Amino acid sequence: MKIYLAGPMRGIKDFNFPAFHAAAQHLRELGHEVSSPAEKDLSDGFDPTKDKPKELSEYMVHDLAEVCKAEAVVVLPGWESSQGARLEVMVAMALKKKVLDLDLNPIEDLSILQEADGLVNGDRCASYGPPTQDFKRTADMWTALLQFKLNEGERIRPQDVALMMILLKASRAQHSSKRDNYVDIGGYADCGWKCEKEYSK
Repeated sequence: MKIYLAGPMRGIKDFNFPAFHAAAQHLRELGHEVSSPAEKDLSDGFDPTKDKPKELSEYMVHDLAEVCKAEAVVVLPGWESSQGARLEVMVAMALKKKVLDLDLNPIEDLSILQEADGLVNGDRCASYGPPTQDFKRTADMWTALLQFKLNEGERIRPQDVALMMILLKASRAQHSSKRDNYVDIGGYADCGWKCEKEYSK
């Protein structure tokens, strides 16, 4: 098989290159063709003992292309804690490629918690900042919206949900002006107006 190696690097001594090298050697001895990001980094002149890594996005341009070419992705221990490796695994699974451990046993699917972790600490965190910031902004906006209502003991109306979700999207747009935030705001506005007409009769 043509195999791509995925695993943790950042925060590990020598960027975990020795583990990548050992895994690549083992798999080649079994007759497989191996693409190792550690070997690619070395060929680009990266010295794991003294150099600082580039931004993850710069590595992903090459590495995800290699995932697409591979028949299988083999993961090193600790891959779940690596943002890059999680992304590589999710791309492989989306492309219906095999995802295997070092013993070539299949990893059938990401668990719900692993997928959620990948979103919270990967895509969502990169887009909107850590939840401690994202949720704090949203909480402040929701507090302002609901303060009078809750003080008066009123119930939260369906249209209030739409308004709260609009504020959530507005909060996220403060961190990252992604188009989908504005699309979602439009969608929630439409939903809110439908609720307003239905429940304000």
